[in-house]
Amino acid sequence: MVTLTDEQYRCISQLKGKMGNSDAEVLRNIFLAWISEKTGMGCWREAESVGAEKTS
Repeated sequence: MVTLTDEQYRCISQLKGKMGNSDAEVLRNIFLAWISEKTGMGCWREAESVGAEKTS
């Protein structure tokens, strides 16, 4: 559950179809894009390599 102001919700709504089809998809993709930009995806690469090791 996420609380947004009316203005924030309008911004999210404008991104539907561009960053996802539902509010949840848009918010998730915004969050992941922000994380990727701020971290250089380092944490995601580490998580992927750990997951790959477990399935091997």
